[in-house]
Order: sequence, then structure tokens, then C-alpha cells
Amino acid sequence: MAKITIDGTEHEFEEGMNLFEAVRQANGQPLPHFCYHPGLPIAGVCRMCQVEIEGVPKLVIACNAQVRDGMVVRTDTDKVKETVRTILNFHLLHHPVDCPVCDQAGECALQDFYMDYGLYEPEIDQEEKIAKGKVKPIGDLVMLDAERCVLCARCTRFTSEITKTHELGIFNRGNHAEIDVAPGMTLDNNYSLNTVDICPVGALTSRDFRFKKRVWWLKDTESICDGCATGCNSRLSHDDGVLYRARPRPNPEVNQYWMCDHGRLLYKRVGSQDRLRQPSLREADGPRPISWDGALAEFEELAADRQLVFVGSPHASLEELHALARLARACEGTVLGHRLAGTEMGEADDLLLSADRTPNEEGARRLGLEPFEPAALAAAAGPDRMLVVLMNDLAALSEEAAAALDGFGAVVGLLTHEGPTAARSTLVLPVWTTAEKEGLFVNRQGRAQVFHRAVDAPPHTRDAVEVLAEIGRRRGHEGLPSTVAALRAEIAGTVDGFGALADGVGPEGVPLDSGERTEVQS
Repeated sequence: MAKITIDGTEHEFEEGMNLFEAVRQANGQPLPHFCYHPGLPIAGVCRMCQVEIEGVPKLVIACNAQVRDGMVVRTDTDKVKETVRTILNFHLLHHPVDCPVCDQAGECALQDFYMDYGLYEPEIDQEEKIAKGKVKPIGDLVMLDAERCVLCARCTRFTSEITKTHELGIFNRGNHAEIDVAPGMTLDNNYSLNTVDICPVGALTSRDFRFKKRVWWLKDTESICDGCATGCNSRLSHDDGVLYRARPRPNPEVNQYWMCDHGRLLYKRVGSQDRLRQPSLREADGPRPISWDGALAEFEELAADRQLVFVGSPHASLEELHALARLARACEGTVLGHRLAGTEMGEADDLLLSADRTPNEEGARRLGLEPFEPAALAAAAGPDRMLVVLMNDLAALSEEAAAALDGFGAVVGLLTHEGPTAARSTLVLPVWTTAEKEGLFVNRQGRAQVFHRAVDAPPHTRDAVEVLAEIGRRRGHEGLPSTVAALRAEIAGTVDGFGALADGVGPEGVPLDSGERTEVQS
């Protein structure tokens, strides 16, 4: 360890640590910067993070310096401030200053540093500024405004060093230098929107989010991407019950600072037109909306003389799967499994996207649930059997599974969206999506991660945990847990391999203490 003094206070850091990060930790806020990003190689091109180091005759950029024992650093001297002000003015020299119409307004580093350090009288007339390209689509999801660019090279380093797809570059020289896509290329890799996240100004904006909402109205909720088994940590931005975007939340153990485009656009499903919003009973002339009391009474009538067969889903939370298994045991029913074998798979990449397109396969496996074949579903069918399906569109995944559903005396779907399974269900009970509830997913690493409720669900939908508990109560089983907290505590205390949950799950998740398979305990 090295002892260094930063702005008059002594601190201790690892020898060789990046000085920028040391100052951030010591002062609780970062130095002015554009080009530095902890997930990218050092470039040192913006020159904003100037500091004085005792014994060094010139100012030093902190991002390109390392901590050494005895170092004395000043970040707040007049010399540092004046130098940063001059450099910032250079960055602003040809900037269009179109903040009122810029989508980055409210989360723009250039705005923030200008308010702290800016020279408030312009040194160049507007008509003398160099014009560059504006409103240029460079990919399906990204718009470029080259006039706003401060040439920090974050985006070019991302495509060169992270995705290694090399779509972006800096072209021309001097004041005429600008970023653009390489000739004949478009920014079409599956991580393109990360360039928008890391752009410190409004040069790169999201065509999906562009002009949808001013960011100062948005609230962020910590969540977990449910698009694949990686479980990228995310933030859902929302206002007045509407989701507007999903962005990555840093987690060095899972997704670093990134998130794929496939996962971040899944937020649109929450409010989509095919969302189930009302319980319904299928009749000869089609589904008929009914109340929840009527739906639960209908469940009892359908189940009266039938044996119950349950199917879970790797899209359901750990708590929901445990609740399903507990209900099945209480009702002396059968849990067939949690997914159709070999389905919901895709092509993986070398960065984040998993071939398994479900978020909780590992959690289901550790609870003792298994994939099953369509033949097993057909073998479980019969006029004296009722199938209860939790958040699993079986009929959309396999024609054989769709045919097997027709062999049951009744099918009850606890589902979020319309689809072939909902269409074949005798009774549909609409339940909440990931963004509307709290729960745990266990990613492919065996790390349990918590997601939180961001928006309210439609008024006539319910939490699947509560629905399963209510079904149990109506069948005479009063002891079934009815809250996420109670289910999580029961899992931690009674199911082998989940003891780590007893100490809580922090923002970066918790690795589970065992990967052994187990039967769900009563």
C-alpha cells in the first residue's frame, strides 16, 4: 500500500493504482474529464483531469498517472483551475451550443463542467464556427451529431477494444477532425447503444429514446436484464408509470459497464399491445373477461375432480418458482419441469450475450427443476388432468407442446402476454412482468441478483406469488408464503445451496454457496 496526500488529506491506496480513481475515491467525485472511462483503455486526449504533483514541474493528467508512496497531489489550485478552464474553452470553441434541442441536456458532462469552469463570454462568433455533419443515422439505433463531439475517442475505443468491430474512427485533422463510421460500414453490432451511454456530450444519441422524454423527469430503478442467462445489471428509466429506456448498471463481476442492444430494448414488452390486462375464461365464442374473484372461483371448479400438473419457467423469479413448487406439493400435484428442452436458445457472442435466452435457468436448476420434452408433456395430459402454466408460452415454442395442451381437461395460464398458450388456456390469470415486481434471478455464474419494481402493473393484473398463495388458501393450505420476502427467507433457510441469501443480496448480487441439485423442501 502507498500513502499519498490529496488536497491536504492523507490517504492509503494500492501502489500503482490509477491516480484518477484514487482522487475520485478520496474526494467523492471525479476530476473534470471527457475521455477517461474505467472500462476503456487510457487515451489521455481531452487533457481535462489536470493535477499538480509536488516535485513535478508541470501539471499532470491524472488518468495517465499512477499512485506512488509519498505522492502529494493538489486538484484545487488556481493553476489547475485556470488550465482546466482554458482546455474547456478549447473544447467549446466550435461547439454549436444547442443545448435546448439536445437530447443529452441534463446529463451532459460539457454542460456540467462549463457551469463549474466555463468562460462565459464566447471567444468566437457563431458564424465562424466550423460546420460538421448533423442528424446523421450511423446505425439502426444511433444518431450522430458531429458538431457536438469533443473527440474524446470513447466510442472509437469501444468499437476497437470492446466489440472489436472497428466501425468508428476519427477522420480529418485539426479543427476539422470528426468521428464517423468507416466507409462502407454502419454501426450495427449488438452493443451499439453503449456508445450512446459513454458519449459525454450529445454527439451520439439513441434513436429509440431520442426526443421521448427530458431526462430530468426520469427516475431510475435498479434491475436485472431478463434477456439471457448473463443477467446484466441494468437501470430502468421511467416516469408516470411508463418505461422509456434501459441502460447498463456497472457490475465488475457480471457485465462490467456494458449491456447488449437485444436486452436493453426488451423494456418495450412491458407496455406492449399484446400485454394481458384482465383475467379471462375461454368459452365457445372466445375468451370472456371476468373478475379476479370469478377467476379464482373458476379455478376451483376446474380443479375439483382433476389432478394438477404444474409447469414453471426460467423467466419466473426464484421466489415464484419456489412458490409454484410449494403449491404443487401441498396439492399433491406434479411439477413437470420448468422449460421445454432445447428451446429459447440462440447464438452467443464473446462479450455478454448468452446462448440461453432466459434469465433464471440456473436458479430453476438449483431448485431441482428440470427441462422436459414435449413427449413428457403429452404423457402427462388427460381429461382428468389440469395443467397450470407459470409464465411459459409452451405452445409458441413447439407444435408438439401445443398439441399436448389440447389433451388436458383444462389449462390455466399465469401469463404476462397474449400468445398461443394464452389462446389455448381455459383460464388466463394475468401476472406481473419483471419491471413490475421484485425478485431474484440466478445467472449462469450462479450469482443471485435482485431486481426491483420500477413501474406499477396494469390494475387488473396480480403478482404471481400472491396468486399462487391465494390458490393454495382456497384449497385449504393456509401456510403457503404469500410475499417475496417470506419466500426468499424460506429458500435461504430450507433449500440446500441457497444459504448465502440469508445475509441479504446487495446491488452486485451474491454468489450462491452451492451448486448441488436439491428437491424443494416443504
